[in-house]
Amino acid sequence: MKHLSTDHICTITGIHPANLYRWHRYGLISAGDFTEGWNETQLEDIRNVKSQTARGATLSEIRDSHQSGSPVRSFGWTALKGELLWLLEFGSDRALIRYVRGIVRDYSSDDMINSLLRPANLWLQKDTRQGACRRLQRFHQCVVQRADTLTRMSGRSGNIPLFLEAISVKDDNEIWLEAIRLSGQGFCVEVSPSVSNAPATVSNRHEHHLMWCGAGISIDMQQHFSHSIGAGKPVMLCGPDRTVVRHS
Repeated sequence: MKHLSTDHICTITGIHPANLYRWHRYGLISAGDFTEGWNETQLEDIRNVKSQTARGATLSEIRDSHQSGSPVRSFGWTALKGELLWLLEFGSDRALIRYVRGIVRDYSSDDMINSLLRPANLWLQKDTRQGACRRLQRFHQCVVQRADTLTRMSGRSGNIPLFLEAISVKDDNEIWLEAIRLSGQGFCVEVSPSVSNAPATVSNRHEHHLMWCGAGISIDMQQHFSHSIGAGKPVMLCGPDRTVVRHS
């Protein structure tokens, strides 16, 4: 029987090893001898769990489905967003941190960020009801804390060093959400969150340098990026808005 290494499985599925082992401990992946790697049956299980979690199903819901032989019953990301907003309003700091830690472990980083945390952030940014500033501040503190924790953990694991520099942002949370997403891709992310028109100092130890453009890029920083590319540096623009901004 053909076996695949953990690195190979993670490459072809986009799942972080921590997610993979969490799903296995939860009983969602068939048992097997890992001395030779993952077998084809386990790979199919992993793909099925990834498909189900991509729709927001919890691990408990998936396990219940496996045990009963019935389809997964879940309210998906809507329910998870509702739980997050409830915790921001009424939950303790410890409960909120535990919730975010849990979703980071249970879901792929792309799904969790793009389907839950980024939409929640946008909703909080637009919220004008009483207590909106307090809820937004609690969310900010939570995502910064989680990003910092993931950086420390990935550094101890020897993950690939990556420098994430904020060139422009629409809000204070987007750069940290991207750091969490990249950590789930196997990087050890160092964040430079302060926006200025001066390039950040990047250590030679970083194998990748991403310049985050949340609200455009200045002419000076665009020129700095072009010079860095010309010098052969491992730099790339990223973010939702890379339009060159010309200040009057």
